[in-house]
This record gives sequence, C-alpha cells and structure tokens, in this order.
Amino acid sequence: MFKKLFLLILCLGLFELASFSQRAYSEEILSVKRITSLDQEQDLIQLYTSVVSENRVSLNSLNSFIKNSEFFSEMRKKSKGSSLTIDEREILREAWGKLLKHHLELSNVIDSLNAKIKDHEEDALTNDEYFNIMYAAFLTQYRSAIDFIRYTRKIPSIDIVLDEAVIELNLESGTFDRFKFEYLNLEKFTEYSGYKLQALSREVLSPLNVGMIEDVKTISRFHRFKGFLYTVKNAGKIISNLLFKIYFPLQKNISEWMGDERVARGNNFLINPEQIKTIHQKLQSGDILIERREWYLSNIGLPGFWPHAALYLGRPEERTHLENDDSVKEWVKDEGVESGSFEELLKTRHPVVYAESLESDESKHEYRVLEAMSEGVVFTSLEHSANADSLAVLRPRLSNLDIAKSLLSSLKYKGLPYDFNFDFRTDTAVVCSELIYYAFQPTKEKNGLYFPITKTLGRPVVTPNNIIKEFTENYGTSNQQYDLVVFLDGNDKKREAVFSDIDVLKTTWNRPKWFIFTQNKK
Repeated sequence: MFKKLFLLILCLGLFELASFSQRAYSEEILSVKRITSLDQEQDLIQLYTSVVSENRVSLNSLNSFIKNSEFFSEMRKKSKGSSLTIDEREILREAWGKLLKHHLELSNVIDSLNAKIKDHEEDALTNDEYFNIMYAAFLTQYRSAIDFIRYTRKIPSIDIVLDEAVIELNLESGTFDRFKFEYLNLEKFTEYSGYKLQALSREVLSPLNVGMIEDVKTISRFHRFKGFLYTVKNAGKIISNLLFKIYFPLQKNISEWMGDERVARGNNFLINPEQIKTIHQKLQSGDILIERREWYLSNIGLPGFWPHAALYLGRPEERTHLENDDSVKEWVKDEGVESGSFEELLKTRHPVVYAESLESDESKHEYRVLEAMSEGVVFTSLEHSANADSLAVLRPRLSNLDIAKSLLSSLKYKGLPYDFNFDFRTDTAVVCSELIYYAFQPTKEKNGLYFPITKTLGRPVVTPNNIIKEFTENYGTSNQQYDLVVFLDGNDKKREAVFSDIDVLKTTWNRPKWFIFTQNKK
C-alpha cells in the first residue's frame, strides 16, 4: 500500500515538474516574441525617423537653392507677366517634381503610421513615438510647402507653368492650384493646431525634435505675418480661374469662327501656283514663313500687319545638308544613334510624327511645313501654307547644327492644340508664332534666336509682325539674325502678288491692318 502511494506521489511530482517546465518554456517563448516584436518596432521607428529626416534635409536644400541661387533670383527679377525660357521652365518643373516626390514619401509615412497607431492602441509608449514621427512628417510637408510658395511666388507665370499637365511627372493640369489650396487653407492650419495640442501630452526624445522646433517657428511666423494675406490672394486666383474656365469656351468659339470666316474673295489668294513652285526652289529646312491673308475677320484681333508664321521642314532629300554635316553627325552619335544619321534620329525620337511628316494632303501635295492653326499644330504642304496674299521667308543665321537641333525640338509640338488664349506662358497649347519661338529659342544645348516679346491683353506674346520689325531694325548690323530668302507682296486692287525686295519688306511691319484700302492700281 505504501509502495503504491509513493509511486503515485512520484508520478504526480514528475507531472507537476513537467507542467512547470512546459509553463516556463512557454513563458520563455512569449518573452522572446515580445523582445523580437519590440526590436521590430524599434527598427520601424528608426526607419521612419530616417525617412522623415532625409526628406526634410532634401526639401530644405531644395528650397534654400530656390531662395538663394542666382538662377532663381534672375527669374524673380523678370517683369510681371513675362514669359520664361525653355530652360527656366524645365528647371522650375524639375524643382516642382522633386518637391512633390518628397511630399509623397512623407504622405506614405503618415498613412503607415496612422495604421500602426490603430494597431497598437494598448501600447501608449510606442504610439507616442509613432505620433511624434507622424507630426514631424506633417511639419516637414507644411513648412516646405510654405517655403516653396513664398520663394517662387514672384516668378512670372509660375501658376501657369506649374499648373500645366506634365506627362513625364504624371501630373494632371491644375496640380499647383490644388497644392496651394491645400496649404493656404484654414483647414490645414486647423490640422496643424490639432497636432500641436496633441504633442503637448506626448513627450518623446527623438533626433527629429530639433528640426520640428525649427519648422514650428517658421510656420507660426508665416501665419502671424503673411498667412492670411497669402490665403486671401490664393482664393482670389481660384475664383479668377473659375471665371476664365466659363469664359474661355466662348472666346475659343468666337476665335475659331473669326479665323475661318473670310468676307471677300472666297478661297482665291494672290500668290499663284507658279510662284509657289519658284519659292520652293529657294527654300531650306529651318526657314521661317511669315504670311498674310486678306479679308479674314481674325486679322482684326491680331496685332500688326503680319498675322501668321510657319516653319519649313522640307523632306528628307531637302535635309541632306544637315545629314552630311560633320558637326551634326557627331551630335547625333552623342544622342545615341551610331550611324550619325539625322533622319534616323528624327525617326527614333518621334517615330509616329516622323512617319506622318512623310505623308501628303488630300490634294496629293507632300507635307513640308509645320504650323499652328485652329486645328492645332499640324503638317501642311507648301502649296497650302504659301497659298496666301503676301509672304516673306526668313532664313535664320544659325549653324547647321543649331538648325538640326531646332527642327528636332519642333516635332514635339506636333499635335498640340491651338492656344486660343494667346498665352506664351503655357506649353500645352501654342499659337503660330509660339511654335517658331519654342523651336528656335536658345537653350543650354543650342544657340537660337532672340524674339521681341510684347504684351497683348496683358499677356506676353511674340507676334509675326514683330519678327519682321526686329529683322528690319537689325538688318545690316551685327545683330542681324536672318537673311531674306524671298518676299511676295500682294496688291488686292491689282489682284496679284509680285516678287519684291528688302526695302519694301522693311516697311511692311508698320502697315495698317486696312492697308488694302490705301493701295492703288499703279
């Protein structure tokens, strides 16, 4: 009996010992899991802290460059309403793209931490650390947005340039307007105030804290002195933009009607087919066509005697002087085309557009001209484009290399809509002379032409008439930019256009729009 009792006690003891060992083992596993989980949370905290810190440094550097660099300083000195160069627009959009990239990364951090806080409601300490990082990310976004808006606001056309759609950056039109509305807004300031209140009850030691204090000072100073003024001005621009969206379709329809409505002579123009054949023999790729067609209602609204401009591209066989130029070949090779063929470069960069340029119109006339009309930027034949009443052809005094680069640049505008708003501050729609302006504008990669910019209805424009005026004023000087190729002067009363000379051309820019009524039959 005693033996059985002893064995029972022994078994119970062993069972209890085994149970204790199992409990100890389980507790040890749980402890390891807690430590591992804690380590993972700390790793995440360090990762998020690093991401916010790096983006803050990058954004501060970007805004510091915009504020202090000579390049941006020169842009801010430009007169209000003037047009930015291609290089200036490119650098401005590059800065805008970088800002948005960093803001996106910070938004991802904020969204992730919001989800983490909900998953760790019981862990107040971890939540405080997550909140602190999220607050730092918010401050970085808010402060950098304010700085970017402040340092770029005096750049002419800033709203128009950054509001355009940018396919390379995957940006829709109106992005800058929405960006400013988000940050110059009472709701954003309320969110900022809410963060500040919550932060009072959460004291966290973090390497982000020094930067957060600086950001709070900058944001508070802005709202104390300029925040309200900026917000009111931005609201005014939003209202103005809304009114323009209502007005613009009306303006566009009227402009289209005036551009197509001719009150006399139907489709008969003074330059005849034989003259066009003669002109064709004189042309080279890169020549600029300045044209006038009488009796169109649109002439009333366009400044000066000469209302239209077009770019002569020619055909591949007309570009052999570019194809065979050694400097062009070397440049083409640098652009990645081993053969050095300029035609191959055009085809590689713009395959669809290049193929279309080799086609013909409904009258079986080959495309040779690129021009902006009410239909948009299109290819036309010389027979169509030169079918006018007066025509002057100017040849830029540029090297074959610069002409080649300008022709390549011009093809990217094919297919863009016509800019019925006549605003040279935009890139997504162009008028006839704007196409010439963009094609030949000097950049960091090529020499180009100087175009006199004037204001029409408060907007900066380059007019075909002013191209002729500039040519006249600088002809025979060291600043002469063009040579005259051919000039056909129309006489409406005699119903003919005659080949004329440089002296007569130099007087045309100053002709009144009603010049046809002052002509005589002599």
